[in-house]
Amino acid sequence: MITIMEKNKKTTLYWEKIKDREKECLCYSESKGLYKQTLARIEDPNDLIYCPQGYYGKESDTIDIPEKNIRITITSNFGYRTTSYLKASFEHNGYRILDFDKDILYAFRKCSIKTICVPQYRWEALFDKIISAYNEALSGHYDTSSIAYIEEIEDMLDKKEICIREDLDKEKNIKWNGDFSVLLFAGNKIRDMLEAFELAKPIDSTISKHLIDLCRKYIKKLKSLEYVIDDSRLTQLSEALLAVHKFMNQNGAADEYFRYFTSTQ
Repeated sequence: MITIMEKNKKTTLYWEKIKDREKECLCYSESKGLYKQTLARIEDPNDLIYCPQGYYGKESDTIDIPEKNIRITITSNFGYRTTSYLKASFEHNGYRILDFDKDILYAFRKCSIKTICVPQYRWEALFDKIISAYNEALSGHYDTSSIAYIEEIEDMLDKKEICIREDLDKEKNIKWNGDFSVLLFAGNKIRDMLEAFELAKPIDSTISKHLIDLCRKYIKKLKSLEYVIDDSRLTQLSEALLAVHKFMNQNGAADEYFRYFTSTQ
């Protein structure tokens, strides 16, 4: 059963200014599936799942659609400037549906493909992504955009400079220059992706091959990297390398990983 929690909480001042722009609600019916509709146009009130809100502070609501084995958890944290966010997790048959939006790839903070991420207060964009995840889940074609996302990271490894945003809410690009910065940023995205795939439906051989190729390229670049031994950011590189090692070890490439770091070439 899908229910709406009635709340009596303080809303942010910003939401009071822009709430008339975000009128679409998330709805569900057995015949239509997930869809958007304004409150005024909903034919059956029982179809209503979630309405946009601008509550101050952290909110979390879980929506279950038992007949489709779907669970959606929508979380928001408004009114806290740089720590504010709007996102959702989507599970089908216990597997996470991942979000391979390239906007997430080039955002530095608060973004992970484990969750559906949008700029704060952008409810219609969030509902669109949730509906897309629903259609993807029921079609059986999981991770259809994953290869393009992997290839984008591969291309990133060849660059000397990348332009990123602090988070999805920021329009201004920041340039990260040099091999160290590029490998640091790419490594964080690789680690996030490999961790995300552990939550998703088991990957097929095609995706596995692309991931192994990416891991090979990353550790080759990392091995030739010049760095300062007491740089505090080495911890992040180590965490990325650990994720790469775990993946290669679990996918028949443990010996190859070992050779990379014992070879003098």
